[in-house]
Amino acid sequence: MVASRVWLDQVLTVTDQRGRFLRAALGVVSLAIQACMGPATSSGVRDPQVSIEVVRPEGAGPFPAVVLMHSCAGVVRGARHVRDWSRRLVRLGYLVAIPDSFSPRGYPQGVCGYGGLVPARLRADDAYAALRHVENLPTVLADKIGLMGHSHGGWTVLAAMDRDVAAEARATTHAQHGFAAGIAFYPECAAGAWVADYHAAAPLLILAGELDDWTPSAPCQRLAEWAQNQGQPVGIKVYPGALHSFDSYAPMMWVREARQGRGATIGGNAVAREDSIREVEVFFGRYLKNSGR
Repeated sequence: MVASRVWLDQVLTVTDQRGRFLRAALGVVSLAIQACMGPATSSGVRDPQVSIEVVRPEGAGPFPAVVLMHSCAGVVRGARHVRDWSRRLVRLGYLVAIPDSFSPRGYPQGVCGYGGLVPARLRADDAYAALRHVENLPTVLADKIGLMGHSHGGWTVLAAMDRDVAAEARATTHAQHGFAAGIAFYPECAAGAWVADYHAAAPLLILAGELDDWTPSAPCQRLAEWAQNQGQPVGIKVYPGALHSFDSYAPMMWVREARQGRGATIGGNAVAREDSIREVEVFFGRYLKNSGR
């Protein structure tokens, strides 16, 4: 049994006609998920309040929407990446909802050393809690809500888009709709009980880097190939020469904490970044905007 409350007493980020972001006293929306008998986290602590920031385009709407799942860096360390993508999505005409899965659970600096501290299955509930909130907004087209995430957030997208996980998460959060489409950037494709018998609940696109040594592309290629052979709407694009975080502006660097201290390399790739932006525009345009409205 899940009870939820919504607060509208913080700050909403909006844009003006020139695309500038304004801060107005109209509400970052904080949706509290309080599970009476819900699952515990890996530390044994029940789920705390999970805040959701809502960023919307200028105008009355209604808009299609995207729930954006942050990487293992969270919304604090990963702030620039989250802002870059929320701005892009808003410019494309989407309302964006950004759940903070880590800060309320005691990991404000992220979980890049050990992603299992807040597993993807747990974050899938966060994604559907965000969907449940935005589907009830008068400014949102409730049947045109997409899901996108990066790295740990991409892993979460895979979980949330699995048919069985989606059914469980919707029941837990009381979401009336499912996600109409999902995009997973360089996700972990080898971990999770759903991987062995994956069934996409809606069209899914995986974007991966060929040289990614944190979340390798090979398991994602195998997952996509298996799903396609089953007739599922799962696509994949692997960028030659690209590393983990290829869509960022980060210089190539070694992340010592990655993979439980075994380390990994990340780095932005201008060609892959710009192409991935176009892929997002086309993919979400196809499934979130072509509604005949």
